[in-house]
Amino acid sequence: MKGALLVKNGEVTTCQLALISNKAAFVAANCLDYKDGTNTPDDTTVYQVMISDGTTKNIGRYTVDEVDAHPRYNPETFANNVALVKYNSDSSIEWKNYIAANPAEWDSELYVQRTLVSNSTSSDWNLPKAVQVTGDAPTGCAKASSLYKVNEVDFLCTTDTVADKSAKESSCVMPYGSVYGALGNDLAVAALYSHSFLVGGDSLCTSTAVFNYYTLLSNYLEWGGVTAKSTIYLFASDASYVNNNKANYTMLNPTGTGSVSGTLVGGNLYAIQSKEIPSESSDEPSSSESESVEPTSEPEPASSPAEPTSSEEEPGESVSDASSTESSSSKSSGLIGKILIIVGVVLLVIGIAVFFFWRRHKKKKEARQRNEQLQANMYNDDDYDMGQQDIRYSNYDNPYDFSRAHLDTKINTY
Repeated sequence: MKGALLVKNGEVTTCQLALISNKAAFVAANCLDYKDGTNTPDDTTVYQVMISDGTTKNIGRYTVDEVDAHPRYNPETFANNVALVKYNSDSSIEWKNYIAANPAEWDSELYVQRTLVSNSTSSDWNLPKAVQVTGDAPTGCAKASSLYKVNEVDFLCTTDTVADKSAKESSCVMPYGSVYGALGNDLAVAALYSHSFLVGGDSLCTSTAVFNYYTLLSNYLEWGGVTAKSTIYLFASDASYVNNNKANYTMLNPTGTGSVSGTLVGGNLYAIQSKEIPSESSDEPSSSESESVEPTSEPEPASSPAEPTSSEEEPGESVSDASSTESSSSKSSGLIGKILIIVGVVLLVIGIAVFFFWRRHKKKKEARQRNEQLQANMYNDDDYDMGQQDIRYSNYDNPYDFSRAHLDTKINTY
């Protein structure tokens, strides 16, 4: 089963993607950067998609052409935590993936983590790690999150984690990045990691309990189809199953917080963004955000032997007013010189940064214009069933013939 990770500005993230095809994928919206105060992705951030063949080999690394976050994504609560990325738009090859849509029919859920050997874009993949889960979600999931409590049909929740091999501390854990619905021998991606609620500690290395929440994708397939301008194929065995067909679907807004206090984390867990969440005694969750960084300790610079460290004179020492004036003047001249040097260096750095920013913006603009022209040539009503979803069984005589060979072959839009 193919999988993918998001690369941001050349850095590999923990954010897994749910592949729609070799040209589009879902990703958690809190993995993206945004323009201040908006749900509009920052177009200065460069995204890439690294795709695995399901074992240890790369299929390819593709620059993202277009990024769209769900219009009702809430960065405070992580409601509607879904975005869509488009890439590899000029490829003449096409394959499709299915999105598992009906949790009621699954035998189990398979939680999967994908990582690279060295977290480098040139690295091979580690074999995926997975855990199979059956039964209901832990009761603590609803107590920890008021969002989950009022939107249980939109989430999966588990306390299962995997050891974080990239961390220095052996106690550190990592949530699984995606979930597959399992039915017999068939698997199809169903949900993406959204966020975690940490109890008894403010990090994934110190907390005593971790509740991990995953956004089910089935309710966002119509929005994704409209946004991607392409058919999204869903996996369902039950012939009577009807999926949500509203492109404007959105989660319910919770009131208050959970009944326990803790810390909310999500997005790229290599650069964790955390929010402290009080218990239900407070009507509103804390809006304070802080980036978790390792503390650094820098030694204080040693005093220069040429400069005194105190204005007090040594006992028995006398200094004339003329000498004091000359010494003060010399210090002032030296200080001004240092300031001028620092200002010059800063201006040089700013100039270099502005040049590179302008050059990168120019390249992105040219690439976007080429992509728009390609898309204008590619998309037409004869080739695509815009914004519609086809249930797989409707295209075959035997509605239960879900041979996995179909998953990696080109599928025609009916």
